[in-house]
Amino acid sequence: MLMKWFRKKRNFRMVMIVTAALVIPGFVIWGVSISGTDKRYLVAVVNKEPIYQHEFYRVLEQTRQQYRDLLKENYSKLINEKELEKMVLNRMIQEKFLEQLYRKHRIKVRPSEVMEVIKSEPSFKDEKGQFDETRFKAYFSRIPPEKIKEIEDQIKQEIKYQKLKQEVLSETTIVVKDDEVKALMGPDMKEDKFQEIKRYLQSQKEQQYFNKWLENQKQKAKIEVYLKIDEKESS
Repeated sequence: MLMKWFRKKRNFRMVMIVTAALVIPGFVIWGVSISGTDKRYLVAVVNKEPIYQHEFYRVLEQTRQQYRDLLKENYSKLINEKELEKMVLNRMIQEKFLEQLYRKHRIKVRPSEVMEVIKSEPSFKDEKGQFDETRFKAYFSRIPPEKIKEIEDQIKQEIKYQKLKQEVLSETTIVVKDDEVKALMGPDMKEDKFQEIKRYLQSQKEQQYFNKWLENQKQKAKIEVYLKIDEKESS
């Protein structure tokens, strides 16, 4: 069902963040300028847009609870609280920055686009593969409104990200040559597998190009961090 799909995506992100927290030393934030100015109600400012303390601690507690649900008795073994705070702050800064990019590029998502993604869920289709309104309504009638909003918001963010990516990719031409596929898999591969690998390499190259573009945009951003986590914990 859709909730299972949503939990899988959320849990995958959580595992990736946990892994990063364990292997990435220090405080990694791109383009950071830490100010000594007293900003009692702020944790950071991204291109003049603030991230307030109450927002940060709300997200931090939500993240802690998600980790506890995911890791259970292994939570205290795998999670370093200081690193968790740093990772949450990094994520909030990046989300703020992405929202600014969406506005700059006039990226918008209509409710109908979100609904289209939800309706494409296989669980809402009948035996003939057609959308089943009855199944759809019955399922969502059992979900709390806040959970529905959480699903819709997540889908909305993914659509925005993909739209921005497509806009950036439309300004360039990325080609995967047959020789690249053969070098990876050999010349005797069947045609269907050949095309599958070629599409995979195409997707990989596109993602690399977009990641590099994002990184260039981040380098131009003005980011100030006022929450000094290391000092806070050592005081």
